[in-house]
Amino acid sequence: MQVAVRLFAMLREAHGGDAVTVEIPVGTTAAGLKAAVGIASPALAPFLPSVRVAASLAFVAEGYVFSGPEEVALIPPVSGG
Repeated sequence: MQVAVRLFAMLREAHGGDAVTVEIPVGTTAAGLKAAVGIASPALAPFLPSVRVAASLAFVAEGYVFSGPEEVALIPPVSGG
């Protein structure tokens, strides 16, 4: 299935756009999705170990399994004061 992954902050800047589209099979985990993103956009690869995956408006664990189309985003770590 084709997934458009929304990108924010430093990820958007590194990629040069606000989304990257990847092709993943049904049953791919969130960790597998991040690996596919790193292949599709090598500029994002250094950031992927520290980003979180959000699916259908909620953070998901690395083992989360995609079973169909969902709204997906990669969220970089944030800091504030």
